[in-house]
Amino acid sequence: MYDQVCRVLAENGTRLLYTANRAAGGVVKMLESEYASLRGETSLNEKIAFELALTGAYSSKRTACLFSTEGLYEALDPLMSSAYTGVIGGFVIVCVKETEEEITPLGLFSKLPLVVTESQDEFKKAIGFGYEISEKYEIPVIVQVAPDVAAQTEGKSSSSIQNSEFKINNSVFNKNPGRWAATPKFRYELHRALNEKIEKIRYEFETYEGNRKRIKSKTGVITNGHTNLDFFDEDSSLLFISTVHPLPVKLVNDFIAGMEEVFIAEGPYPAIELQIQDRSKIVSAKVGDIPERKKPQETMYGFDVVRDTLGPASSINMAHGIKKTEPEKKILAITFEDFFLHSGMPAFVNTLYNGSAYIILILGDKKEEEIKKILAGFGFNNVFRIDNFSEIERFKDTEDMTVLFCRGII
Repeated sequence: MYDQVCRVLAENGTRLLYTANRAAGGVVKMLESEYASLRGETSLNEKIAFELALTGAYSSKRTACLFSTEGLYEALDPLMSSAYTGVIGGFVIVCVKETEEEITPLGLFSKLPLVVTESQDEFKKAIGFGYEISEKYEIPVIVQVAPDVAAQTEGKSSSSIQNSEFKINNSVFNKNPGRWAATPKFRYELHRALNEKIEKIRYEFETYEGNRKRIKSKTGVITNGHTNLDFFDEDSSLLFISTVHPLPVKLVNDFIAGMEEVFIAEGPYPAIELQIQDRSKIVSAKVGDIPERKKPQETMYGFDVVRDTLGPASSINMAHGIKKTEPEKKILAITFEDFFLHSGMPAFVNTLYNGSAYIILILGDKKEEEIKKILAGFGFNNVFRIDNFSEIERFKDTEDMTVLFCRGII
């Protein structure tokens, strides 16, 4: 599925390509024989892959990460810092939209430039442009790609011709505590520098050819994806925005000025809409008063269930917090073996240290023994394997911290 994405990255001079997807990693390994300067690695999780690529970009190499859009949310910790420290070599984060999860909110959230693509040609242009912006302004760039583009394949290119188009730089890392350490004093200066970068990139985005305008009537639609246009009239004027963040505000404002009313057609999170200041013509159902939300409550076999809704193994921290505020509750925290290895270990140790007791259910079938050894290293051995999820019920009255392993999804 990742053939075309990996090849486009290789053709754009990517030196180091990291992913957490084994299928994508296999494609990269095959391309290494074709592109002499390309090296790839399949990491344990997205956070590790991101940090490896970021480190390569610190030392002036052209690097990339390849994730799903959902997977990028697992690397938020280094992602958020990368905007401030920036890079020396180009760094592009490619995210394939395999599910309904979008990454458009992350541009605004992380202050990183973000480009959305829906076709093969758009993706090729975005990668070249992304590396150009990344190297010029020393900042990572996020590119979202449609899954059908990722699945396309093409004839092989000559590696000697492709590699000759790019200068292969030697690794260079200049010590600069003010930039790389990013303590509070230095972070303020980096914040100012980042804001200046964003405005310069915004100016570059004003003329990016991936942003397209079609004038048909005085009713306008601004969108970042054609799949969002199902409920809009074909006679409406259209402004397609590929560069979601930073928003090319002059282009957008000029479009709005010629309309009587404007609708914003984007995913569930208003990334474009939040960047529009003059909202007098905007017809919106998203930005405004936030309705009161009912707290969802899932129960199972006599337990209140907590899942990893805030990130990998976040259920462990949330379960600990609930037990501290409501000790009488019976809590079942559900996570996955990869998530436990990702960030569940410190959460588990914190639980032991602070004396909470609840049930953790770890799903998976490949790393049970490794995790048991880790738990034993913490001095914890209250571990059980269950063959059916219904067996969870027999632990309902357990007062001790307990870890269960089971195969399957629940």
